[in-house]
Amino acid sequence: MTIHNNGGNLSRVGIIQRDEDGNALRCPHCKSEHIIKNGHDGSEKRVKRWKCKTCGKKTSHPEVMKNYELEEAENLDWSTEELINARTEVFKRKEARENSEKFINIKINDKKPIGLYIQGDPHVDDDGCDWVSLRKHIDIVNATDGMYACSVGDLSNNWARRGKLAGLWADQTTNGEQQWQLVEWLVEATPYIFIVAGNHDMWAMEGDPINWMCKPLKTVYSNHNARLKIKLPKHEIKVNCSHNFRGHSMYNTAHGIVKHALFNARDHLLIAGHTHVSGYSPIKDANSDKIMHCVQVGSYKKYDNFAKQLNLPCKMMSACAVAVFNTQLTEDHPDFIKVFWEVEEGADYLNYLRNKK
Repeated sequence: MTIHNNGGNLSRVGIIQRDEDGNALRCPHCKSEHIIKNGHDGSEKRVKRWKCKTCGKKTSHPEVMKNYELEEAENLDWSTEELINARTEVFKRKEARENSEKFINIKINDKKPIGLYIQGDPHVDDDGCDWVSLRKHIDIVNATDGMYACSVGDLSNNWARRGKLAGLWADQTTNGEQQWQLVEWLVEATPYIFIVAGNHDMWAMEGDPINWMCKPLKTVYSNHNARLKIKLPKHEIKVNCSHNFRGHSMYNTAHGIVKHALFNARDHLLIAGHTHVSGYSPIKDANSDKIMHCVQVGSYKKYDNFAKQLNLPCKMMSACAVAVFNTQLTEDHPDFIKVFWEVEEGADYLNYLRNKK
């Protein structure tokens, strides 16, 4: 904008004058923007008059400047019908995903007995994590033909970055970057059939790094729980894994799993972690003759400051378990599934069955 200084009303120099509608005004004669109010035209209607400080002429009809034009923008808002249709599609996708996740089918083309190493909560970045046992057990799994692995979650402490839990980072000697470095090693250490995310894993908030780690490995990764059908040549084994099943009892550390087996799911093997205790209850369903094995695995977090503060008794028999499926027997046989608390014992039994003639 040009600053005019031709004398007169200097308080109005360089100020655009506007009409009652907010339109910018200028002199209709010389097109100067330097016009000032100059009383009225003397008529009965007392029309406002303007004086141009550039050419000196007066006018009651200043020119409205149109040096810009507002183009009508495209309406990007959703119509109600479009919004409803979009939400309908979102629901259909979610429903299809939920239905497909009722059972995740895993095919293993092996006629011999197989074993499943059930890894308890690792918490690999915690100072109390028993790395000696963890590495030993993974080595045994990798060296045992027909042995597969799964995890019940809480791969690391992954303390939430907000609230009081954030301060717990100070109680461990690993930082956030080292945490994910250790988790990545664990995920790639052995071929996992599936990994269930625990509550600590879910604190990753937007974007779960473990999910991205599992994708190239073809490892099933599921939040909170997973229900699978392990399809063998002559058997179809149903495995129900949840980081935690609801329900507690002072008389049975596997109570929550047993409750779920009796009132919700008739699966061959139901497994959980979270509570850092061990428990086992085999139950026979009278209607189907199916024997359901309810296994509560412990944790590799051997030394826990929180448990020490509360003076909690140690109810952990082992940080993990091994379930061996003797596919030479029928699914309703009481020895079709055997559970071992020592990985070496489970591996020895599996080797015996696979080499048996």
